[in-house]
Amino acid sequence: MDIYSWILTLAITAGQLIKLPLSQNSGITLLDIAVILLCFLGLLKVKLKLIKPPLFLISAFVFAVIAILSLVLTPLHLRPEETLTSFLYTVRFGAYILLGWLIYSGAFAAFRNNIPRILIFSGLGLAVLGLLQFLFLPDLRFLQQWGFDPHYFRTVSTFLDPNFAGAFFVLTLLLLISKSYLVTPFGYVPGGSNRTPGVFYILFTILYLALLTTFSRSSYLMFLISGITLAYLNKSKILLLSSLLLFTGLMLGFQIYSQVIAEPRNIDRARSASSRFNTWQRGLILFQKSPILGIGYNAYRYGLKQFNLGDEEFLQSHGSSSNDSSLLFVASTTGIIGLAGYLFFLFSLIYSKTITPAILGLIIHSLFANSLFYPPILAWILLISAASKK
Repeated sequence: MDIYSWILTLAITAGQLIKLPLSQNSGITLLDIAVILLCFLGLLKVKLKLIKPPLFLISAFVFAVIAILSLVLTPLHLRPEETLTSFLYTVRFGAYILLGWLIYSGAFAAFRNNIPRILIFSGLGLAVLGLLQFLFLPDLRFLQQWGFDPHYFRTVSTFLDPNFAGAFFVLTLLLLISKSYLVTPFGYVPGGSNRTPGVFYILFTILYLALLTTFSRSSYLMFLISGITLAYLNKSKILLLSSLLLFTGLMLGFQIYSQVIAEPRNIDRARSASSRFNTWQRGLILFQKSPILGIGYNAYRYGLKQFNLGDEEFLQSHGSSSNDSSLLFVASTTGIIGLAGYLFFLFSLIYSKTITPAILGLIIHSLFANSLFYPPILAWILLISAASKK
């Protein structure tokens, strides 16, 4: 792989471990920095001459414009620094879209061919680091002082969140088992015809164990939906049966975790479900306050504060920056107009046997975690789409 490929692989794998704080509750990660630098280099390479973007990029830019408009016309009384913080998230979203456009325009030819390997190596790196964390640093309750959830005996890897990590593991597994990206003695190549069973099963086992030990039910459900969809598109009964059996294994693992680890230590899993329901309620209330254009993209935390929808402790946590449902997050911050634009963007991505299972699985996953806007997952979507679109 070229230097750009290794930089992006490292940036994704670093997760939340390398982060420059911009304010008390926001910061810029190594992945954000890498994307911005690649955008500048790409613009220089194409000399600002980009080709006509495909539909999914056009619809993404349209949503970004709606996001800016929602912030300009927000009903909230935001301080200048709050407006700037909210706007920077739109800038980041735009940078990720621009990188996809540059790749599609041929700015990084070798990089584009390496995208499957970048994403697989990133997923494997996250899985290995996550399993090591699970074995040697299982108690992460000390992170609560920095606004993270107090996870215990769950693989969170460098994402510091089992749900986001689990979703990325599922995406990586999809690339491994997809007919479009086969394992060969020389690495991972699009449209390859040879498969090394030993290597494949070792990598698959690592990723599956990492997914299992997240004990993330939303990620398990995403695995099932994506697996069934992939089996249907490929008309494969073996893949369907494998998906069902592997999903059963995940659920059995969750039951063992609940009885052996969670219950003896009074870890209330029902409480997390109740908390998620509360976030859905808050999102609906914010949507009702401004249903047309929302309260302003990424002004979610400030909306909760101004409408008294959370105590001070909750407002200081990372969870208050967004809703646990990506679609509710879009609806509450950009209204009906933004939701329509974003749904059009999502469905414009459904066009291949690899991307369609990923998007459908992510939509289900995003009902329980704001995974569609998590930067590494957003990067995965745009990178694999730009690499696949002809």
